[in-house]
Amino acid sequence: MGDVFEKFAAKRAKEAAKEAAEATTKENKIEFAKGLLADGMSIEFTVRHSKLSEAEVRELASKLGA
Repeated sequence: MGDVFEKFAAKRAKEAAKEAAEATTKENKIEFAKGLLADGMSIEFTVRHSKLSEAEVRELASKLGA
């Protein structure tokens, strides 16, 4: 019975680590995009280089402009 719990805990830990890594990557992309926009780069350039969606970049741009 303990083996089942250990396997479940290991699986959950692996999933949690993956989720944390994805969140960190997303945060890094957002910070990078903010920097590009603050330096005057176009939305298209920022989308291409940050790997964020156009909608995400436009939202960031509107927040930075406000």
